[in-house]
This record gives sequence, C-alpha cells and structure tokens, in this order.
Amino acid sequence: MESNKATVAGILDITAGIIGILGGIPLLVMAFGGAAVLGMIPEPEANRLAILPLALFLPLAIFGFLAGVVAIVGGLAALNRRRWGLTVAGAVAAIFGFFPVGIAAVIFTILAEPEFRAARSEID
Repeated sequence: MESNKATVAGILDITAGIIGILGGIPLLVMAFGGAAVLGMIPEPEANRLAILPLALFLPLAIFGFLAGVVAIVGGLAALNRRRWGLTVAGAVAAIFGFFPVGIAAVIFTILAEPEFRAARSEID
C-alpha cells in the first residue's frame, strides 16, 4: 500500500516555493524603488546613499527567487518520487520560502524516504 507522504511533501514544497517567489517581488520593488527615490534627492550625500536599498534588498530578492525555484523543482521531484537528493534540497529551500510550510515539507520528505526506495526498486 502506497502512502501519500511524498505527494504531501511535494505539494508543500511547491506551495512554499511559490510563496518564496512571490515574496521576492516586493523586495525587488523596494530595492529599485528605494534607489530611485534616493537618487532623485538633489543633495550629493543622498545620492551616495542611493545604492543602499540595492545592496540590502536585491540580494534578498535573488535569494527568495532562487530558493523558490529550487523548492518547486524539489516538489516536482517529490511528486514523481524521483531523485531523493533533489527532493531534500527542495524541502530545505522551502524553509526559506515560507518557514512553517517548509518545516512541514522537510518532515514529510524525511517520512517519505521509503517511498523513494520502493519507486527506485520498481525501476531497477
């Protein structure tokens, strides 16, 4: 009898990945919007500070996008019960996408490991 732990882990990974990608959008807006607003101030000191929002928010936005993509790819691997390592990486990346859902994804991924072994033995 096959359980649904891998399916639940995959859905949680994909959900956290989408939330992570969507969370990166406001960070991207704050990075470029903040730099644009500070760049419009006529004082020279404020112009030097225009790089600050880019330095703070752009790396966070890129990290959110990358973690979201890895979580989605890992979730798809979990739904197909393939590539255990990619599934674990997706679950860990899901923690950065949306913490509570990511923790649940890690737990379900660990519990679903026998399903991956069973799927691997059917292929061989």
